Amino acid sequence: MSARAPGRPAVLSRPLIVAAARWIADHDGLDAMTVRAVAQRLGTGQASLYRHIADRRELLVLLADDVAARLPLPREGLEPGEQFTGQWLDAYDYLRGHHWAARIIAEGAQVRAGGAAFADSALTVLTTASGADRGDALRAFRVLWHLMLGHLVNSHPAGHPRARQDAGTAPGPHDEPSPAPGTQTPAPPSDAARDDFAWALPLVLAGLRRSPETR
Repeated sequence: MSARAPGRPAVLSRPLIVAAARWIADHDGLDAMTVRAVAQRLGTGQASLYRHIADRRELLVLLADDVAARLPLPREGLEPGEQFTGQWLDAYDYLRGHHWAARIIAEGAQVRAGGAAFADSALTVLTTASGADRGDALRAFRVLWHLMLGHLVNSHPAGHPRARQDAGTAPGPHDEPSPAPGTQTPAPPSDAARDDFAWALPLVLAGLRRSPETR
């Protein structure tokens, strides 16, 4: 169960709401992240939150943007090929630390608006490291993006670290299910899955370098 934060926030805001939602998702799982739970975490009532967000769906969108905005940028002082591999593995590790994040980002079908810095930097590094034109690099970026999310989502199909006792039904805007009792947090995605992703990265880069457009 989500712990109540000490005291009441002086001024309720979207950033505070999103931070509380992220804490709950990390500690209790995505299904436990309800408007009611966030309000309890912030020491306020649900009605106060609805002055800042429309419903749980909007909160999930805000949470996805917040996670995407924290995706890592390339490490400085490395060769382009090392920057390429390092940035994607850093992104994998970051999302692996938030078991629920890959699911809600994947459901957005694209990089969230908050992930523009990651996307732009990764595309620039990929173009530099491969010598490909921007169009081919963009296609390779999309392949890598979906490959990474697929690895992570398949490691935790439910998108959160709690094992539900029953699947339940999709909640409505204000009709939010309670998390199943007696659940526990499993280990994060295995190192084998990460190793597979790391194995694929140089192959994608090598294939892009060998494409007719880069010869």
